Amino acid sequence: MWMMPDGAGQAGSAGADLPPSVRVDARLNLIVEASGGRLRVAERQEAGAFRFRMPRREPDAIEAMLVNVAGGLAGGDRLTLMARAREAAAIVLSSAAGERIYRSGGDETRISIDLKADAGGMLVWLPHETILHDSARLRRDVSIALHPKGQVLFGETLQFGRVASGERYRHGAFVDRWQVRIGEKLVFAEAARIEGDILARSRRPAALGNAPFMASVLLAGKDAADRLAAIRAALSDHSGVMAAASAVCGLVFARLLSENDVALRRAFLAAIRAASGETVPLPRVLMTAQ
Repeated sequence: MWMMPDGAGQAGSAGADLPPSVRVDARLNLIVEASGGRLRVAERQEAGAFRFRMPRREPDAIEAMLVNVAGGLAGGDRLTLMARAREAAAIVLSSAAGERIYRSGGDETRISIDLKADAGGMLVWLPHETILHDSARLRRDVSIALHPKGQVLFGETLQFGRVASGERYRHGAFVDRWQVRIGEKLVFAEAARIEGDILARSRRPAALGNAPFMASVLLAGKDAADRLAAIRAALSDHSGVMAAASAVCGLVFARLLSENDVALRRAFLAAIRAASGETVPLPRVLMTAQ
C-alpha cells in the first residue's frame, strides 16, 4: 500500500449526485480466440455508454478501442470490463481518448477491470490517460489472471487534476486495488488510497511527491523478467521523471512520477516499447500520439 488517508473524505460539492436511474452502468465483455490459423472474436457484449471499436489490424492481434459515448464518468457511474485472450490469441485494448472522472457530490465512480490470458495468449491494456477532476471520487479494481505460458502487458497514466487549466486534485477520494495471478498463485497485490485533503497528502515523499502525473507499467508472464534491464535502461534517460522498475515472481513492475506531462509520456512510451521487446503488438492510436 503506497498511501493511506489521515481522515475522512470531503464531498465534492454541496449538491447531490444524480439518481441511479440516470447514471452510467456500462458492461463490456470481449473474448478473442484462434481458430483455423486466424484470430476471431468469440464473444462481444456491450451494455451502457461504452462501445468497442475495431480498427484494422495485422493478423498478429485483434485491436479494440474503448469509446465512451457519455463523454466521461461521474459520481455513481459504473464500468465493468472483462477481456480474455484464449489459447494462442492476442488482444490489444486501448481507448479513443482520455477518460475524465468528474467531480462528485458524494457518490463514487466505480471501475472494474478483469483481464485474462490463456496458454500462449497475449493481452495488452494501454488506454489513454485517466484524468481525475478536483473532487472526483474513484474506486477501481484491477484483476489480472494469466496462464504461466500467457502474457499480459498493462500500462496506464493517471493525471491528478486538470493541470493545464491550473486545477489541482485538492479534495476527493482515489482507491485503487490491483491483483495479479499467474496460474493459481497470487504474485502481486497493491492497494492505494488517498482521501480528504488530497493535495496535502500527495506532497509526501512516500506518496506522489507533489507530482500530478503518474504512470504504471506491468509485464507479466512468459520471459517477463528478461525485459527488466531494457525497461530500466529506457527509464534512465528522461530528466524530470522519477522512475523505478523491479522484477518479482514472473513479472516486471515500473512506476513513473513527474510534474511534467510531456516528460512523463515520453518516458512511459519508452518503457512500453522496451517491455514489448518488439514482439508484443501495441496500439497505434496510443503509440503515435506524441
